[in-house]
Amino acid sequence: MRSRLVCSASPFTLALASTLLACSVAPSWEASLAPATGARRTAPARATGAPACDPANPAVAAHVDHDRDSVAHPALACAECHARASDCAPGEPPATVRFGALAGAGGASPQWDAAARTCSGVYCHGAKMRSPPPAPSWVYVDNAPTRPLAVACSVCHGYPPPAPHLPMTACRGCHPSTVLPDGTIDLAGGHHLDGVVDVDAGGVGADCTACHGFPPATGAHLAHDGLGAPRPAAGYGSVWILQDLFPAASPAEAPPVYSFGCGNCHPIDRARHFDGTVEVTLYEAAAPAGSPKARASASAAYDPATGTCSGVYCHSGGQETPVYVATPGWTSGAKPGCDGCHANPPRYATGGAGAADANSHLALADDGWEYGHFLGLPGPFHGPKHGGAWAGEDAAPITCQTCHFDTTDPSSAGPSGFYWLDTTGAYQLPGGDPSRLTTSWYAELQCTTCHTGQAGGAPAGAGKVLPLRHVNGRRDVAFDPRLSLTALDWLPPAPGRPSRPYWETNAGTYMPWPPDVTWDGGTASFSLAASSYDPATKTCSNVACHLVEQPVWGRPYQWITDGGPTCNACHPM
Repeated sequence: MRSRLVCSASPFTLALASTLLACSVAPSWEASLAPATGARRTAPARATGAPACDPANPAVAAHVDHDRDSVAHPALACAECHARASDCAPGEPPATVRFGALAGAGGASPQWDAAARTCSGVYCHGAKMRSPPPAPSWVYVDNAPTRPLAVACSVCHGYPPPAPHLPMTACRGCHPSTVLPDGTIDLAGGHHLDGVVDVDAGGVGADCTACHGFPPATGAHLAHDGLGAPRPAAGYGSVWILQDLFPAASPAEAPPVYSFGCGNCHPIDRARHFDGTVEVTLYEAAAPAGSPKARASASAAYDPATGTCSGVYCHSGGQETPVYVATPGWTSGAKPGCDGCHANPPRYATGGAGAADANSHLALADDGWEYGHFLGLPGPFHGPKHGGAWAGEDAAPITCQTCHFDTTDPSSAGPSGFYWLDTTGAYQLPGGDPSRLTTSWYAELQCTTCHTGQAGGAPAGAGKVLPLRHVNGRRDVAFDPRLSLTALDWLPPAPGRPSRPYWETNAGTYMPWPPDVTWDGGTASFSLAASSYDPATKTCSNVACHLVEQPVWGRPYQWITDGGPTCNACHPM
C-alpha cells in the first residue's frame, strides 16, 4: 500500500485531485448519485490513509472518495492535491492545496476556492470537455460501486457523450485500452483519466460494427470488401488485399469476393479516423511498397460531386507503370468488366521487348493486321484455325485462362466445362491495313462472328475472374497446369482427336516442336504444365505454342525481326 500523509483534523483547505465520482453538493450533473432515501452515508474509517467522509469537516470531507478505487480511477496519491510533503504536514494546518500533474492535464487550469470549498478547472472533473460539468464541492456523495454505467459515466461526460460523439454506448469499440469487455473501466490499465483520450477506433475489426457495418452497406463498400464479417488483423488504416488474408489458399479455395482494407481508400493514420470528417485519401507516400495505394498516382483523388475516383491502381490497366481510368460513380451500382480497366484484351501500345510497358496481348504486325494471344494457333500472319479461317481445320482456343490460370474463374467455362469462355473481347486496333476490315478472314478474328449465343450459333460468355490474385499490384502469370483434355463433343474425330488441353490439327511435323508434344494422328497436342515465365526478363520458357522459342513479352512480330525473317523461327521459308 502506498504510504500517505494524513492531514490534521484541524480546519484547512483541501485540494481536489479526484476521480470521476468525487464529492459534490448535489449539483445537477451529479444529483442522481445521492442514495435513494435521500440520506447521506458515511464511509467507515480506515486504519491508514484518509479518514472517513465528514461533510461538516473540511479536514475530512471527501478524502476517502479520493483515497480508494472508484469506478473511474484507482485511488489517488495525496500528492495529486498536495504536491509537496510539507503541504499536508501534521501540525501545520491548514493544509496547502497545490495541484499535481493530473489536475492540470490536457492544459487544464485547476483552482481551489477555500471559502466555497469548491474546485474548478480540474481535469479530473471534466474541465477540458466541450461542455464541462459544474464544479464539485468538497462534500461527501455516495460512491456505491454498483451504480449503473449510465449514471456513473454521466457524472462527467454523458453516456454517451453529446454530439459530435456518435450515439454509441459500446465504448470498448473505440477505447479498448480503457474499457473492459463488460463495459467497466479498466482501472489496472491506467488509461482512464490519464490526461489522454485513448482512441483506437478501428483498431480491431470486430469493434467497427459498434458504429457502422463492416464494411458499411452504403455505396460500393461491399464491392470493395465483400467478406461481410469482421476478421483478425482488420483495422482502420490497413491496406490488406484478399491475398494477405488468405496467403495459403489457392485461388479456387479463397472467397470469391474482393477485400480491400480501409486504408486503401482512407488515411492510414488511425488518428484521422473518428475525427468528425470522412476522409478519402487515395495515395500516401508512406503506403507499403507494392500495395495498391502505393501504386496509385500521386494526384489520385475522389470527386465528391460525381462520386468518382481518379488515379487509383485498382482501376487501371495494371501495367508496371499504370494507365489509370475513371471509376464508376460510388453510388451508381455499375460493375465494370475487363474493358472497364485494361480493355479486353489489353491493347495499350507496347514499349518494346521486355520493357516495363511491354505488351503482346494484341498488336499490329508490320503487314497492318492484328496478332496476339487470342483465339488460337497457328499465330501471326495466319488466320486462327479456331474460328474457321482454315476450312476443315481446328485448334484449341487461346484465352486468358491459358496464361492466367490462377486469375480466371473455371466456373465461367463454356458448356464444355473445360475452356474458359469470354466472347466480349474486341480485337480491332486503330490504324492498320484498312482493307483487312472487309475480309471474311478478319471477321473470323472476332469471337462474336461465331459465338452469337443464339440458336444454331456457338455459345456466348462474359468470363469471370477469381479475386485472390486479381488487382493485387502484380501481374501474375500462371500457365494452365492441366495435363489432359476432357472428352468434348466438338473435338476433331479420331485419329486426329486431341488428348491434351492445347492442340492444332494438321500441324506441320517438320516444325521444331518441343519433345513433350504428343501426336494424335496429324494433331499436335500439348500441355503447358511445364511452362514458366520470368518476370524479371519477361521471358517465357517451354511454351509449346512458341515451339522451341523463348519469346520475350513485347517483342514485335515482323517480316524481318532481329535481322532475319520472323517466319523462320517457326518453319523454314
